[in-house]
Amino acid sequence: MDYFKVLLIISCLFCLISGLGDEDITCRATSCKNAVCDPVNSKCSTSITNSGVYMLSPDICNCCEYCLQNLAQGDTCSVGDPSQNKFTSICGPGLACLVSSESSSDGTCQPMSTSCAKEQQSYDIRRKNGYLGTMETRALCDEDGFYGKYKCIPGQSCYCLHSNGSRIFGEKNYNTLNDYMSCACSRAYYDAVDTIGRELYPHEHFKCNSDGSFASLQCINEECLCVDSQDGAPTYPDDALVKIDEINKETLPCYTSTKQGQYYTKCEKEFLNIYKEVQELKRKNSYNLILGYKYPKCDLDGSYQAVQENFTHKYCVDKEGNMLTSPILKTNSLAAAMDCKCVRATLLISTAEKPSCQENGNYEQVQCRRGVCRCVDSDGNQKCSSTTKLCEEMDEKESTKLTCS
Repeated sequence: MDYFKVLLIISCLFCLISGLGDEDITCRATSCKNAVCDPVNSKCSTSITNSGVYMLSPDICNCCEYCLQNLAQGDTCSVGDPSQNKFTSICGPGLACLVSSESSSDGTCQPMSTSCAKEQQSYDIRRKNGYLGTMETRALCDEDGFYGKYKCIPGQSCYCLHSNGSRIFGEKNYNTLNDYMSCACSRAYYDAVDTIGRELYPHEHFKCNSDGSFASLQCINEECLCVDSQDGAPTYPDDALVKIDEINKETLPCYTSTKQGQYYTKCEKEFLNIYKEVQELKRKNSYNLILGYKYPKCDLDGSYQAVQENFTHKYCVDKEGNMLTSPILKTNSLAAAMDCKCVRATLLISTAEKPSCQENGNYEQVQCRRGVCRCVDSDGNQKCSSTTKLCEEMDEKESTKLTCS
C-alpha cells in the first residue's frame, strides 16, 4: 500500500512540474470544466464491502475520481513498476502481492504473513474445525496486516494495542463499549517513545483519557488549547494558546475544573515537584543527594500507574493511588512479575462475574466463568495449545486438572 501512495505523490508532482511553464496553474472552480476523466473501475462503484480504495486523482487539481480496485485472493497483481503511469488495482485488505522472484513485478494476491494476519488465519481454521474456546475472540487487523487499535475480553474489558500487538495504556469496561476505542492518544505516545528512545515526562506529552483517546484539554510547555478527543486536532485552530495559569471556563471552553489554572493531577504534581528538585540538585552538582528521591509512576491520563514501588516493596494501587494489594518485597518472585492488570480490571467490570487475581494483582492462570474453566495469558485472554490447536476447557469441578504453561 505504501508503495502506491508514494507513486501517486510522485505522479502528482510530475503533473505539477510539467505545468511550470504555464503562467498560472492555480486551481479554481472552473479548472475541471473541460477535464477528461477515465471511468472509475466498475467494482469500485458497487456496494460490495472492501470493493476498492478511493484516492486523490494523480492529475492537476484532482479533477477526476480515482479508485484502486481491490483484488481477491489468487488474483494477478503487481508490486509496482516505474514505467506504469497509473495503477488500477491493489490487493484487498489482509492480502499482499507475492511475486515468484526479485526480478519480477507481477505476482498473485495471497494472505499476509504478519503476526496479526496469522492469528486471524489460525482462528478461522479452528472455528471451521470446531476447536474455538468459549472466550476466544478474533484478532482485529488493519488493511496493512498490523494489529487493530484494541482487543476485548468478552464480559470483562477492552484495552488498547500497539500496532505490533503489545498492550499499551487505555482500558474500558466491555459492557460500555458502544462503538469503538480510538486509542489514538495512547498510540501516538508510544510511537513517540519508539522514536525518542525513552518514556516522556508528564509535561512533555499530550494527556490521554482513560480509554486511550485524547483529553480535550492539553497543556504543553505551559501553554494550553482544546483538542478533538479522536485525533488530537485543535478544536478552535484560530484561537490563541492560553497560559496554563490562566485557563478557566471562559478562556477555554473545554475546561471543566472549578479552579483556575488546574491542569496537572496529584500524581503529575508529585512527579514534577521531584523533577524540579532533582534538576536543581544537578545544577548544583549535588548528584549524591539525587539517590534519595523516588518518582511516582503516572499513567498517560495523569492517574497513578497500577504498579507502584518504594525502595523495598512493590504494590498495586487504583488510579487515585490507594493501595489495592499488600506490599510485596522486591526480592520475591511475585514482585518481579507484578503487573496488577487483573486487580485493576475488577475495578472496571460492572458485572458480578469478575476474574480471579493472584496475590500480586496479576491474573490467575486458570479462570472460570459460568462453570467453564480455561487458561489465560497475562492480559486475561484465553490461551490455546500450540500443539493441538485446541483451546482446552474443563468443568469448574475439574479445573485443578487444567495445566497452563
